[in-house]
Amino acid sequence: MRLVVIALILLTVYIVQREAYMKSWDKNLATLLRFDKDYLEISEKGTLVETITNDKFLPLPVVQIKFSVDRELIFDDMQNSNVTDHYHRNEIFSILGHQKITRKLEFTASRRGVFKVDGATLLVKDLFLSGQFATSLGFDTNIYVFPKKIKLQNIDNIFRGLMGEINARKSLVADRLTYRGMRDYQSSDSFRSINWKQSAKSASLKVNVYDYTMDASVKILLNLDTDSMIRTNTLLEEAISIVSTLCRRFLREKISVEVISNGLDEKKELIALPGTGAENSHGITVDRYLACIQNSSGNKEFLKLLDKEIRKAEDRVLYIIVSPYHKKDLLDRIDKMQKNGIYVSMIVPYYDQFGYLPERECITGWEVNLTDAS
Repeated sequence: MRLVVIALILLTVYIVQREAYMKSWDKNLATLLRFDKDYLEISEKGTLVETITNDKFLPLPVVQIKFSVDRELIFDDMQNSNVTDHYHRNEIFSILGHQKITRKLEFTASRRGVFKVDGATLLVKDLFLSGQFATSLGFDTNIYVFPKKIKLQNIDNIFRGLMGEINARKSLVADRLTYRGMRDYQSSDSFRSINWKQSAKSASLKVNVYDYTMDASVKILLNLDTDSMIRTNTLLEEAISIVSTLCRRFLREKISVEVISNGLDEKKELIALPGTGAENSHGITVDRYLACIQNSSGNKEFLKLLDKEIRKAEDRVLYIIVSPYHKKDLLDRIDKMQKNGIYVSMIVPYYDQFGYLPERECITGWEVNLTDAS
């Protein structure tokens, strides 16, 4: 008889708790997955933060969160995980009533791109671990991994050459807002530059000295097509890195930069161009744009973009073309730009084992090691 009573009590408890979990397991239960940063550089560490809040009396003895992220985000802790084409994670929690739990998963960004949390699901079990309740989760969180920045002598040489051209085109009009100091008057100085007050104090003529306005700007045109049929992705990634590196270098010199390309996003749509800017923050805007590139709209689209720039070209704009593709149709346009007095420089990434002889003086080859290509 006693066993029967115990069995009836257990059965009653089981039914009551089962009904309670069926009705309230997800009540006041909040789950959040988020990246702790908006963007990272390649090889920089980031953190994926998991937060579960159970703001009710009913405890949750077993809570499972399953989700996937791109395997190019390499996590430090590989327990409870499986790596295929994605990194699949299965996190298990036990949470009491009115409790909040936070976990942090550290990872290293190994590739350029925009990464998000995919396929997240939440599973909860009741006190007897017999009933299971599940729901899908959606998180509006992603992280930008910016292109790698090149730190080689070659990029320094190219940058110095481009800056030399900019300095040669420097405006000869003094900027009255950038006062630098005074010096003694020389016969070649304008009388308007004489500082009469200071001249009277020193008993000799003094003139104001101003910095010159650097009003040239740069447009970088990135072509995501290539002549090579072998491991094309490596050449294109190198081209993207060259653009990102040059953009940051110009912005540090307060040179206005605009980036134009035939890049497509994951939906195979043209990505909105980042516009023109001269502040350091514009480098982040450009890198966001470059991080989104997943494909190319083709060489014909790039040539259309270049034709448009040729038609509206300005004297003080320096055009830099970064393109692994270097066939005649593109070279003809470069010849036209030079004939029209437009300053243009071209950088061609190529594999070392194939070699490359620049077809024009304005073209510089950029050697990429084929054995390092993936």
